[in-house]
Amino acid sequence: MQRRRVLASLGSLALLSGCLGNPSISSSETTETTTAPDSETTESGQTATTTDECGWPQFCEGSKMVEVTVSGGFSGKVVLKPACREGDIELSPGETKTLTRQVDAETCDVTLLVDGEVAYDERIQDYEYVTLRVGSNGEVTVEGVEL
Repeated sequence: MQRRRVLASLGSLALLSGCLGNPSISSSETTETTTAPDSETTESGQTATTTDECGWPQFCEGSKMVEVTVSGGFSGKVVLKPACREGDIELSPGETKTLTRQVDAETCDVTLLVDGEVAYDERIQDYEYVTLRVGSNGEVTVEGVEL
């Protein structure tokens, strides 16, 4: 009787092991053959699109790099100067402008001038997204998202 239970148990184990397979093999096969964009969500809810070409942790072409919002109550002059683009971007009160990546993993030195004074001057890395808000008093608040 003991012998039958042992044989039955071994047969069950053989069937189970065939059903379960090796998860590391199937996941590596899937990773290598996947070419469609994947979507990841950062802590702030910003969606970062990645592809096999772009890789993670980097923002890809077309993703937001910098977003600047000027309060409707601000009456001064606001200019965004991205070193990675040819022209400056002027913003009016109540306006929002977004600088998007033109290539995968693009980085850019960005300067924000408020009434002619430097209010923000940093390099935006390939794994970052920055939101700049100019308040009605001209103060700039910075919110950064890193992947």
